[in-house]
Amino acid sequence: MEHMVHSESDKFKSDLFEGLKNKFGGKLDKEDFEFISKSFETYISEMIKLMREGKSVHEKFFSDIILNSVDGIIGYNAERRIFLWNNGAESLYGYGKDEVMGRDISIIVPEENIKNGMFEGIQKEIQEKGFISGVDTKGRTKSGGLKEISLSQHVIFDEKGDKLGTVAIIRDMTHVKELERELRDKENLALIGQVVSSIAHNLSNPLNIISGNADYLLLDKKSGEEGYDELKVIVDETTRITKSIRSILNFARPLAPMREETTFNELVEEAASGFKFLTGSKTIKLKLNLEKSPRALKLDRGLFKDLLLNLIGNSIQAIPAGRQGLIEITTATEGGKSVLTIKDNGMGISKSDLQNIFKPFFTTKGYGKGTGLGLSFAQRVVKEHDGTINVTSVEGKSTTFSITL
Repeated sequence: MEHMVHSESDKFKSDLFEGLKNKFGGKLDKEDFEFISKSFETYISEMIKLMREGKSVHEKFFSDIILNSVDGIIGYNAERRIFLWNNGAESLYGYGKDEVMGRDISIIVPEENIKNGMFEGIQKEIQEKGFISGVDTKGRTKSGGLKEISLSQHVIFDEKGDKLGTVAIIRDMTHVKELERELRDKENLALIGQVVSSIAHNLSNPLNIISGNADYLLLDKKSGEEGYDELKVIVDETTRITKSIRSILNFARPLAPMREETTFNELVEEAASGFKFLTGSKTIKLKLNLEKSPRALKLDRGLFKDLLLNLIGNSIQAIPAGRQGLIEITTATEGGKSVLTIKDNGMGISKSDLQNIFKPFFTTKGYGKGTGLGLSFAQRVVKEHDGTINVTSVEGKSTTFSITL
């Protein structure tokens, strides 16, 4: 019987081959036909297997969609135990399917959301309404990091109306939120530029008159004479205000890098050449660890030199008087990218200040000692060159800035 079935099958395939060959004008060869035939047989076998298992072709189709969705799709039961974990969830959170099945859904919820009641609030709303849609929140990854996400959840029921569990659809919004923040920053900078330009225009002439007259009067005064100290304060303060206005105007204007070929080594050596004039009365050693064969980079030398001088100046200010200071500048190539680090043994930065360190006008310095624009400007310059700048710090001990291009 089996032999007869195979014979009939071979005869059918032979007749089909001849028919297709004639249809395509004799261009179909035996090898191509065998490939098509095998693919067709595999497809039919798969369909028969699904039917034997009681699954429809539609079920298989939708199962593949869920499994391979870019968005994370997670299912959990009434006890909040995970029973569904697709490839998108694995990519988003870093956990493999075997690591999460049967575990409590709270493993991907930030501790803060559990403590402040947000997690329980969402769960309560789902039970009451049966769904939530597009909630902006954060998810906790396997490494402990946080990702900004958009969360939608729906309660699912069986044909009898009994609750099976909840399905969550999670979209990674980290990149979108970063772009939104960058857009807001640019809009804020444009507004700052307009406001400060107007202020600068109204203040520049009076300041110049005050400063000029004070300078003129100082020519006839000697240190210690009556009125000398007062005039000196006027000159110093008008000079400080003028510099601050100029700094803000320069910060607010759009960057237009003039790129030329250079290396991190060249920029570091240029910036370090005047180091001894920056330290004042402090005892600080500068140590350069420059790689032997640095990558060539297309950069605006002027912008990057200003950036490096600003970072070096910050390091000098962070080292308290009386401490044997050390600033190390290192260049290296890591993963095909150029990396420059500046590390000091100063007082470090507190955790609360670290999250604000690159915000415009944020400063930990005293009155008159900075505009709070230096690090924000540094970040703008690096981003304009498609790079990243990061900071790590141990309060009371050290701070390290890393630039990667």
